[in-house]
Amino acid sequence: MTGRTIVYLPNWLGDMVMAVPFLHALRAYVYGEIWAVGKSNAIHIYNGLNLFDRFLAIDDKGIIPFLDTVSILKKVSFKRGIILPHSFRSALLFFTLLLRERIGYARNKRGFMLNRKIPEGRDTESTVEHYLRIIDALGGKRSLDAPVLLVTEDEEQKFDKKFTDIRKPYAVFAVSAQYGPSKCWPAHYFSELADMIVKQYGIEVYILPGKDEEETANKVLAGATEKDHVEVRSMNVMDLKVCISRASFVVSNDTGPRHLSAALSRPTIVLLGPMDDRYTSYPSPWTYPLWKDLPCRPCNKKHCDREHECLVQITPKEVFAKVEEIIEKRT
Repeated sequence: MTGRTIVYLPNWLGDMVMAVPFLHALRAYVYGEIWAVGKSNAIHIYNGLNLFDRFLAIDDKGIIPFLDTVSILKKVSFKRGIILPHSFRSALLFFTLLLRERIGYARNKRGFMLNRKIPEGRDTESTVEHYLRIIDALGGKRSLDAPVLLVTEDEEQKFDKKFTDIRKPYAVFAVSAQYGPSKCWPAHYFSELADMIVKQYGIEVYILPGKDEEETANKVLAGATEKDHVEVRSMNVMDLKVCISRASFVVSNDTGPRHLSAALSRPTIVLLGPMDDRYTSYPSPWTYPLWKDLPCRPCNKKHCDREHECLVQITPKEVFAKVEEIIEKRT
């Protein structure tokens, strides 16, 4: 496929990671430059993979940043635009640019802005598969069936200069979820698990909150008794990637860092709550999912109207048993 291509990247961390197999296949299929537009943290996720020739960040949602982006991109000739998010706004950008080919899924009443609509799957499918079906429709070949990420030497050096006191070995906890509280394992469960890990293995536990997630992280820390070995560390996406890549294992809610961790080949225990995990499943020897088979699951709700049974019934002892399994397997 010839000509310059521009891709509108997903907005959420997990979706950014799950787009890697599609982007990898697109890189091999396109004979020409590939540009990407998306949130500024996306470039750190994809750094080292050589997926794009140019990247343009668009973080603000106002009309002025939108028009500024249009003004910049109108100076460049693109043959096609591929839209990975389902938002109306992302399709509007390429429609405004009058690109010859505007490719994506016709959701959220945006079909009139696309001139190449990707057929919807008949069954519930993973996000990885959802994106890969775009490369199928374009006539390209799949090359990966699961996300793979890299950490560059430059990223490691910057991390080491900034975090001189990070002590190895360590575990990483991702204790919140931007989707909503229904995805979150109880904070006191994380506290109990941290104490069990420290007492049994003597390793550090680093709680890495995302944006606006410090309150939950601090609750976990407050509930732990082994506070000399449990810390909250706030990091940007680049540093988060490096920190996770060096962890002995990761314990995460069903949220973005779980995909980052698995793509970096770190053992990742995922606490699956209300969401239909068919949306986030893909082949991964690094993912250890835990869930409870309940009549109300999956409900896909942001707020639980019951007793949060799907996560409350996953006990710290059960998760610790999985930690033991991981450590024994890799020693």
